[in-house]
Amino acid sequence: MAQDFFVPKFNFVQQFRYTILDILYFVDSDMKNETNRQLAAIVFTDIVGFTKLTAINQSKASNLLKEQRKILRPIVDSYSGKWIKEMGDGLLLTFDTITDAVNCCIELQETSKKINDLTLRIGIHLGEILVEENDVIGDDVNIAARIEPFSAPGGIAISNKVHDAIVRESEFETKYLGKPKLKGVGQNVEVYCITSHGLPKTVISEVSVKLEPEGFQWNLFSATGAVLSIIGALFWINVTFIGIGVANTSDVPSIAILPFDNKGTPDDDFFAYGISSDLISYVTSAGLIRVASLSDIEKLDYQELENSALAKKLFVRYVAHGTLWKRDSVFQLSIEIFDTELSKVAYTKRWQTNWKNLSTIKDDLSENILGALEVEVREKSDHNPIASNPEAYEYFLRASHKYNKRQNTDDVNLARGMLIKAIELDENLLKAKALLGNTYLGTGDFNKALEIFNNVLEQAENLLNKDVAAHMLNTIGIVHYYRGQNDEALDYWERSIVIYEEIGNIVEVGSVTGNIGNAYGNQDKIELAMDQYKKALAIDKEMDDIKGIAHHIGNIAIIYLYKGEVDSALIFLERAIAINEEIGNKSSLNYSIGNLGVLYHDEKGDYEKALFYHDRALAISDELGDKKQISSNLANIGSVYLDMGDFDKALDYFDRALSISEKIGDKGQMIFIFCQKGFLYSFDSADLELSAKYLEQAQVIVDEIGTLKDLKIFIQVYLFNTYKQLGKSYDLQKVVDALENIDNKNFQLNYGLYKLLDDRSFLKDAYHQVQQLGKPMEDKQKEEFFNFPMQRLIIDQYKMTL
Repeated sequence: MAQDFFVPKFNFVQQFRYTILDILYFVDSDMKNETNRQLAAIVFTDIVGFTKLTAINQSKASNLLKEQRKILRPIVDSYSGKWIKEMGDGLLLTFDTITDAVNCCIELQETSKKINDLTLRIGIHLGEILVEENDVIGDDVNIAARIEPFSAPGGIAISNKVHDAIVRESEFETKYLGKPKLKGVGQNVEVYCITSHGLPKTVISEVSVKLEPEGFQWNLFSATGAVLSIIGALFWINVTFIGIGVANTSDVPSIAILPFDNKGTPDDDFFAYGISSDLISYVTSAGLIRVASLSDIEKLDYQELENSALAKKLFVRYVAHGTLWKRDSVFQLSIEIFDTELSKVAYTKRWQTNWKNLSTIKDDLSENILGALEVEVREKSDHNPIASNPEAYEYFLRASHKYNKRQNTDDVNLARGMLIKAIELDENLLKAKALLGNTYLGTGDFNKALEIFNNVLEQAENLLNKDVAAHMLNTIGIVHYYRGQNDEALDYWERSIVIYEEIGNIVEVGSVTGNIGNAYGNQDKIELAMDQYKKALAIDKEMDDIKGIAHHIGNIAIIYLYKGEVDSALIFLERAIAINEEIGNKSSLNYSIGNLGVLYHDEKGDYEKALFYHDRALAISDELGDKKQISSNLANIGSVYLDMGDFDKALDYFDRALSISEKIGDKGQMIFIFCQKGFLYSFDSADLELSAKYLEQAQVIVDEIGTLKDLKIFIQVYLFNTYKQLGKSYDLQKVVDALENIDNKNFQLNYGLYKLLDDRSFLKDAYHQVQQLGKPMEDKQKEEFFNFPMQRLIIDQYKMTL
């Protein structure tokens, strides 16, 4: 799914026409300058790190310039290029043709790699130049100079005019970066980088500040009046209600509790990490206080950042540092709380405790933190025998550390083994049981997760442990929601929120309220959903939780997307992206950008923009090292290539995604990939046996764990289609029965139903869906969209039946 700034790929005829129009313009311009004006490919280069080199060794820098001239100038001459001038360490070159310019620059980069310290950035633009003596001037020369900084070190950045000329040549591959910020420039300029020929890609996050925002963007602190004509009263109500802004002071204390520094042996790291993790969880639910999550902290290089920088990145006022040193059976601990607003230590303490009191360390630490920040602690109900067995608690800490640092399914299985041991030693260690359930939920094994969570819920209710009972009700609701069982999810969430309100846990009240909004949204009860989101947003505002605000705005976008209200979804997604970019919340930004890619792929049919956003999301997930999201983004990219008919690229991305999903045991993602590969091999009867194999693998996991009904019917339809063509038996009634409960059928599903049921009404629906998607597109984009394989098949077969 995609966005509204579409960058068309011109075919050969269009390229030729575009060039002729440029030439006619220049010929028709001021005839007095006809001998001085010409169309040229303009190249700027720059040596990376030259200023630093000059400061360190001026003689070496001077010799490097001489070597650059000696080595590179003959290459430029060989491509009939003009060596216009040297500007410090940079070069200005011109070429008569784009092909000569691009090929020359590729050779320049290949050659410069062999020379120490000669790492180049290169930018290329096509435009009009005015030749004056031994120099060239003009707006297009200035534009070319602004293109060069978008190159990666050792890479090549190009403008859209250069891109349009080379994109149809199979030897070149490019990546869209965006629109550069060019004040006072009347023409449309977009920038790409060349990714073939061994050239490095530009990292978008490193140049994003130089790019114009894509699509309709919002500033975190902007007024709302200017946008009312676009989004109407609904968003005005929400913006007025939210009152988005970052307060300088807050009545709600906010703190980041950093993982404790282990002063003992490396074997004891799990103590420091596990106690920190448990402490964060406990303090978060203790009262009216906002605590940075451990996952957010770990995304930062927190050991190298100063307190003020940490606080700014995590949106908190206080930063807590601690140390832990296990010496034989004694733990020595220290904690320091720094107030970044007053720039002073607000609290510090050192003490020690015996190993037999291991499970009470978290209580001691939390009392110190909450007392120092003067937080009114609500009465908690989890002080039951869960803290009675230090050996069981140690196993829990080891398991928590192993699971949170997991790299593969072996780590997950090791964590499960330690949790089972902890539970054997202490049947009342409910947090160990809950984490065991989470290990199955995280790998998509919903049935096993539900079995464990229901057991924990029953035990918590028997122990009168309201905290754990409310948490389990919420978690069980989430499992049902993942399975598409919204009524069941609502039942558990409503029971959960009653308990959270009773015990005064406002943070979880907000979280569950947002979940309830999700379920109502999936049931098309949009007003009820909005009401729940407004309640959740009110809590976010009370807690000064800008991340929560962005999260709930993103959820509103997904509701609109599910309902097919694409324009509203687009507005809210871009709003969420703007806030997440403003506060540097890359994890949430990754999801929002990925969802924007899904929107352009599925709802707008703009595959070029879908790839752009999925590529951005993949870059972020790579940076974060989030394997689950890396796999998801790779699969989404593969899905776009599949719909574009580039089956080789699609398979490559699917296989890369599957390798990761299998390694981490993500069954939900494996379903999607198997489904997509099965669909790919079913297309045009390419390999029906292989198609059936992958669809059967998807079906096995679906039956094992349960999943969304829309995906299940898609698998069945295309699996039964392969059986039909292979002459195998199948139960058609399953599909007929399932159709009664399907809310949304896209054109791929409708076409599959047409082939399976021989019912032309489904083909008609698919045809009109394709036409509707193409309706708002520009002519060239529409032509390309209608000629992608599935769309072309639907259009041709529909016309044949008329």
